[in-house]
Amino acid sequence: MNALFAGLKTLGPVRLAALGAVGIAVLGVIVFLAARAGQPPMALLYGELDQRDAAQIVAALERQRIPYRLGGNGTQIMVPTDQVPRLRLSLASEGLPAGGSVGYEIFDRADGLTASSFQQNMNHLRALEGELARTIRSIHGVRAARVHLVLPRRDPFSRREGEAQASIVLTMAGVQRLDREQVQAIVHLVAAAVPGLKPQHISVVDNRGSLLARSGQAVGEMGLALNAEEMRRAHEIRLGRAIEEMLERTLGVGRVRAEVAAEMDFDRVTESRESFDPDQQVARSVQTVTEESRTTERNDNVTVGNNLPNPQPQQAQAGSQESRTEETTNYEIGRITRQIVRDTPMVRRLSVAVLVDHAPAGPGEEPRARTPEEIERIATLVRSAVGFNAERGDRVEVVNLRFADAAAAPAEPETLFGLPIGRAEIVRVVETVVFGIVALLALLLVARPLAGRALERIGQAEAGGGAALAGPSEGIAALPAPAGAPALVEAQAGMAALAAPSYPPRPVEERESMINIAQIEGQMRASSIRRVAELAEKHPEEAVSVVRGWMAQEG
Repeated sequence: MNALFAGLKTLGPVRLAALGAVGIAVLGVIVFLAARAGQPPMALLYGELDQRDAAQIVAALERQRIPYRLGGNGTQIMVPTDQVPRLRLSLASEGLPAGGSVGYEIFDRADGLTASSFQQNMNHLRALEGELARTIRSIHGVRAARVHLVLPRRDPFSRREGEAQASIVLTMAGVQRLDREQVQAIVHLVAAAVPGLKPQHISVVDNRGSLLARSGQAVGEMGLALNAEEMRRAHEIRLGRAIEEMLERTLGVGRVRAEVAAEMDFDRVTESRESFDPDQQVARSVQTVTEESRTTERNDNVTVGNNLPNPQPQQAQAGSQESRTEETTNYEIGRITRQIVRDTPMVRRLSVAVLVDHAPAGPGEEPRARTPEEIERIATLVRSAVGFNAERGDRVEVVNLRFADAAAAPAEPETLFGLPIGRAEIVRVVETVVFGIVALLALLLVARPLAGRALERIGQAEAGGGAALAGPSEGIAALPAPAGAPALVEAQAGMAALAAPSYPPRPVEERESMINIAQIEGQMRASSIRRVAELAEKHPEEAVSVVRGWMAQEG
């Protein structure tokens, strides 16, 4: 162990710092991968949650001791993949997520006997608002909704009864917007669900602050928009959606965008027309006058015969007779009178711009641009859909560009070596492989060099100890032996034999460079030490002479 520390000291502070940083990084990667390997694969339980719903779901997961992970600033909750179906059923039984609102489940509480009439009325109002909000959220494109109801309270002994009112705030998903028909559907839905609520008493606002329905405005045949600008915009949106829905059936969902700009005339025109047709004569009146006149001459003589009773008729005298017939016919010439009142807007000109995505290609291929023939066919369909009229100056432009956010084709099921393994399983396999590679690299690049250097230092220390023991014996052999000192010769031979059986002889310079008393300690054999001690006890004077000779040689 001392040799290991000594070897580390020889590396220097810079190398030690670099080695420590690498070791800490490798250890951190190993700990991270080990922690990830111990965690189950996570899947999305719910997303785009209200803060109240997220808090209640987290509390339910903690009660069940189920690991979870939050994402999306607390709006997403991830749980183990195999627990998702069971947890959704379990949370649904508890009425979660409630969408940030409470419904009729508020009456499931057992406080009905102690609640006052005011609390009961407020709970009924909250439940009605919550249920309406949940129903509105089920409409495509609506991410969240809030409903505020004002229900009239009739005072005692009062004949006057107030009118119910409602305000709705819609939060749309992404850049989607509701058209006038959908807004009208929401208005009538709320009006039909609340007793005494009329559609003209409902206001609808989206999360962008746009007024979709104005309170006090009647609903007409053209929808909720009765002013000129709203009617023009509604007409443009309707035409644009009609174009997109028609082309998406062939080009694919999300691969076409259409914008319509309409110039409309909102003037109220009253027109009267009167036309005459001489060929269509009709007898209006017929007047016929007939006159007859007759004139005769009488005998005015006074005679006896004229005065007798029953006189004899006298012969008629000559006279004159006249007759006249007059007929007057009044004819009326054919006349047509028309009075035209134009109260609906008239389209003056349409400008339509259609953006079409590239045609999808096969796997591994780039989408191709559409041919001029395809563009012309698309333009023909658009002209027919919007009622194109070249005389009023309508324009239709179809451009083919590659979409940056084009909807990707559905990916094929992920497989690994032909096995249906999902993405989470593939990630776990990759993490395990990376963990093994990092561990192997740590053994090869860190542990192995350290162990090799430690063994090398230990070998050098052992070699240095043997040389140190062998060196003095050679020095002693070179010294002149005093007379009558056979024990000294024996001691020198013992010293030489102390290291000779274990270590080969080395040059003097190398042996001297490797002498280290701290390394020699603890490396001598116990038998050699005992033998040296016995020789020193038997021949103390010779031992002293040997030590003095060593000291003189080193000095």
